[in-house]
Formats: sequence, C-alpha cells, structure tokens
Amino acid sequence: MTRILLFAFIGLCFNFQASAQCCSAGNPSSDGGALGITKNSLTVSTSFLHSYSDTYFEENRKSDWDYLKNTHFNFGILNLNYGLTDKLKLSTEFGYFIDKSIQYNFIDVNRKANGLGDAVIGLQYHLYSNKKRIINVAPIVKISLPIGQFDQMDGNIILPIDIQPSSGSYKLNTSVLVSKRFFESKFSLIAFLSCEFSQRINTERTDYKYGNLYHATLKITHRSSEKLNTELSLGLQHRNKALNKGNVMGFTGGTYLKLQPEISYRLKNNYSVNTSVGIPVYKNVNGIQLTNKYTITFGVSKSFQLKTLKPQINPKML
Repeated sequence: MTRILLFAFIGLCFNFQASAQCCSAGNPSSDGGALGITKNSLTVSTSFLHSYSDTYFEENRKSDWDYLKNTHFNFGILNLNYGLTDKLKLSTEFGYFIDKSIQYNFIDVNRKANGLGDAVIGLQYHLYSNKKRIINVAPIVKISLPIGQFDQMDGNIILPIDIQPSSGSYKLNTSVLVSKRFFESKFSLIAFLSCEFSQRINTERTDYKYGNLYHATLKITHRSSEKLNTELSLGLQHRNKALNKGNVMGFTGGTYLKLQPEISYRLKNNYSVNTSVGIPVYKNVNGIQLTNKYTITFGVSKSFQLKTLKPQINPKML
C-alpha cells in the first residue's frame, strides 16, 4: 500500500501546476537541511529539478505585462555529505544546467544556456542536544564557488544574467537548523534560518551585485512507516534589490511564501528516493517581475559506512 501511495504522489507532483519566484543565475537556492549523519558515514545523492515560469506579478498581484512568454530550467545536482566526526559534517555540491532558456513574446526566438553552475562547500556542526526535550541545534556555513561559465553568449548576444549557468559570484551562506521530536510520536518539527551574501561581480561585460537572500522555513515531518517519510514545509524567502554598476535595480528582489510537500522512501541496500513540488502561496515583488509557476524535484541517494583506515606499520616494530 505504501508503494502505491509513493508512486501516486510522484505522479501528482509531475502533473501539478501552481503559481514562486523566477529562476536566477547559479544553483537553485536551498532552503532546508537535515541532521543525522555519523562519523565515517558518507551519503551520495543526485537530484533533478525542473522549474517553469510564465506569470508576471506587479507587487502582490498578477500583471498583464507580456515581454517574456516563459522561462524554464532543467538542473542536475550531485551532493556528498560526510561525517568527519559524530558532530561535524562536511558537504559538497556540484550543479549542471541541462537546459536554461527564455522565450520572448514579441519575437520567435529562444535564448538558451547550459553548463556547470556553482560548486558549494559546507560545514555543519551539531552544537547543542537536549535529550530530555529531544531538541537539536546545528549551525551551518557554506561557500559557493562560481566554477561554471559566466557572461555566456548565444551567438553574438550576451545572455541575460538570470539564465547564466554560473552566478559569477562568490557567496557566503550562514544558517542554523533546529529540530524537535516528540515522545511516542511519529511527528517532528524542523526550523531552518539562513542568510546569503554575494560578492560583487566585476568582469569586462558585467558590474553587478545580487541582493542579500534570507530564508526561514518550518517543516513538519511524519514517519509513516519504517521506510516511508512524509514532510510538509512552509518557506518564507526575501531578497533585497540588486545593484547594477552601483545603481539600485528597482525591478529586482521581493518576498515569497512557498508550500512544499515532500515524500521519501527507503529502499534496500541503503538506497532512498524522494520527490517534492514547490507550491507558491504568496508573492510580493518589487516593480513588475516574471515569477515561477512550479518547481519539481526528484532525487535518489545512497549511504555508505566507511571503515576507518588502520596503520599499515606495527608500532611495536619501530
């Protein structure tokens, strides 16, 4: 029965269309995290993200502006998490845009980009644990490295910054993760707060700085069975206005509220699959902006318990 529910949910995710923010350069931002990795434990996961945008908003209401017909991206990501100790976790992330494109309304032309996004290196420390109240707190620091191509061109046209594969900017992300479980209950709560700061881009073609990005997410999880987990999160995101050549760009930044159901299922040999769909429930942008219609994610992960390397020389022989 649980398998039937799992595949039914995946089917719903891929057929669901809702009205969140438009895509931007660099890897899609993460607004969540997870605890629970032990020393010498390695988790390798890969995910596919699809996003489609075709709705203009003026502040918090729909607009009839029709400059762009739509934008979309298909994005693949590889993530590794390794337990350096029982409290310290190292993570790395590499992303690749399979296809990132814009279609205009006034001309029959598609502008497309593809290639490496950004690389991300992160450290998470299990700072506090209260066994009586089952509360855990973990701060996280991540650095994004723009390893992909920036100022990419389509023929002799420089592509808009929103569809560049790489963000072109070094970024610092600081966050804190708080989890709360309940005695004799299958429910748990996770709160996640993060701030992202970007370095100014200064190339021959571009002088640009992304606005600071702030996330707040509250997630409810339910352990439906030993193998099946269901989650529902509510995420609030705010981005400040960007700067172009030192001037504030009025038609950038805004506030978004997203509802995201997610389901994961554990298979044999430490494999698991998961899927989620982003459902925006509120948008308030600066000026007029193209906003996201839906975002879908599907992923697979596998965990390994690595053995500690033993000395190859017997100390007694020295």
